[in-house]
Amino acid sequence: MEQILEFEVAFPTEERLTFEQYLAGSSREMILNAAAFFLGFKNHKSKFDDNKEFLGMFFRTENNEFANQVYDRIKEFEKKGVRIGIINTYSSLRLFEYYFSKPEEPETQTQAELEVNLFKAYLALNTEFTEKQAVAFPSAQESDEELKIPMMLFCMQYPVSDKSNYDINQIWTTQMIKAIYLFQFLESHEKTKPLLAAFLNYFNCPTWQDYLKSLLPLTIPAIKNEREAHTDIVVEPGDNFKQGCAFIEKLMIQENDELDQNDFLTTRAKPFYKVKDGVYRIIFNLFVVEKIFKGVYFLLRDVNKTLPSAQKIKEIKSFYGDEFSEKILCYNVMESIYPDKCIRFSGKELENMKIVAAPDYYVRKGKNILLVESKDFLIAANKKMSFDFNVYEEEFGRVLDYEELPDGKIKSKAVMQLINNIRRVLKNEFSADTDYHYKEIFIYPVLLTHDHQYDTPGFNELIDFWFQDALLELAEEGLFIHHVKPLSVVNIDSLIYNQVGLANDIALHEILNIYHDNKKIEKQKKRNFKSQEEYDKYLEEYIQMRMSKLVPFSMFIDKYFHKRSLWKQPPLLDLVAPTLFKEEYNERRNKIESA
Repeated sequence: MEQILEFEVAFPTEERLTFEQYLAGSSREMILNAAAFFLGFKNHKSKFDDNKEFLGMFFRTENNEFANQVYDRIKEFEKKGVRIGIINTYSSLRLFEYYFSKPEEPETQTQAELEVNLFKAYLALNTEFTEKQAVAFPSAQESDEELKIPMMLFCMQYPVSDKSNYDINQIWTTQMIKAIYLFQFLESHEKTKPLLAAFLNYFNCPTWQDYLKSLLPLTIPAIKNEREAHTDIVVEPGDNFKQGCAFIEKLMIQENDELDQNDFLTTRAKPFYKVKDGVYRIIFNLFVVEKIFKGVYFLLRDVNKTLPSAQKIKEIKSFYGDEFSEKILCYNVMESIYPDKCIRFSGKELENMKIVAAPDYYVRKGKNILLVESKDFLIAANKKMSFDFNVYEEEFGRVLDYEELPDGKIKSKAVMQLINNIRRVLKNEFSADTDYHYKEIFIYPVLLTHDHQYDTPGFNELIDFWFQDALLELAEEGLFIHHVKPLSVVNIDSLIYNQVGLANDIALHEILNIYHDNKKIEKQKKRNFKSQEEYDKYLEEYIQMRMSKLVPFSMFIDKYFHKRSLWKQPPLLDLVAPTLFKEEYNERRNKIESA
């Protein structure tokens, strides 16, 4: 945890202006360069995490005194025990988007003046961010007592967690694997063949393999980026120059684009901008890598709107979630991590057995039963960026717990679906598998998510809180719930990335046990405090301990596997990627294995 440097901390006696006021009369090109430069910093272990290093890089010699004054104020503030960081993704993206949509204006600032004013403008954006973030704490206090600390952390981090807490190598690997699954699905499903054809026609690519071959070289520089600076893609002159430029320009932000600032949706969709003919700059490395798979859905959605009515897929998000995310991704991944010596059924197989409202996947290995609900969902961007617990509780509750319909009926969602199927299992009414004694089995409820934005500390605690509340109703019915484990929020990417170790070394239910043991909180003993100072110190230590228990499963399994050398390259990447992109693949694999 660190606190970002606000304007008021660096300049306590100075009245803050708007960031637009500081940058009036500045060079648009220089501001865009600076924003892309900041966005090129590594999200972990950046050399610019060192404030002295950053200030030394940012300011020229004639501004040394100004830089030293800022540094002294930072060090003074850090004496309170809080680490200060200067750069944050929100401010960098805000700076870029605002100035991209702004016309060039006459330059009236000198380079030295612009340096100082750009720094002040950036800190003004930092303050804008922390003012938005300030909603988190009071809104989290409205939650139940045991949720207050998890929800404080969740509400503060959720809007930006997916843009700052990620492993770019893992994102690249899982995006590649999911993209291959997706394109194989699109070409094999009768309903999606016209959609795939229109998609490929839009990019002027004969096959989806050609599309990926054109896209992949654009993602490699986004991952390398050892210089920690902005990255340019240069299309070499020659026979393919025009075609290469045309492909990138389909993924490039245009000056007449209307920028949606809610979660930076426009920049996510088009993560490049044009510097000059044949030269394109990456805006944000993560957004480029996510174009491999995550961005394809949004492109397909837009292409779908252009199809003739007879070929258009109605309710494409629902179709995509059911037919691809669940029936292809979920089924294949679960099969890969439980390959043998177990009883397993996909949701489709259970449906064919006439089991109504069956789980999306069922596994029993010995006395351990996994019940999986796969949910590929997104929260509206404006609500995601609210920082408000009340908004999140309502949205996630409606999507993941239950929904009240206009006619007064209740529609069960993932949490209630898991509860209903646990009831069946405990009553031996799950007809697909009844060869067990209900008191001897252990049940692992799993919410399988499809986006790393839900790998935010505190999210699992919120969903499990609803689950535990509903589980008490089963106890009141007289059911034996003592072997029902806490609900686990599991990102499918963490299963894809770690599938070899999960299949060969430690099963998913086993590591879920270790994960929840790690999250347990010892009951605090009653104690008398001799002073307010002693109590404050205890409270701070308690909050830090609670926060340390909020680690998402995806982060836990990655650390666990790497610490024990259990991680190996996922087999699908070994089989398919070399044939598509031999040179780039070998280079990327060597980098991942040496990380």
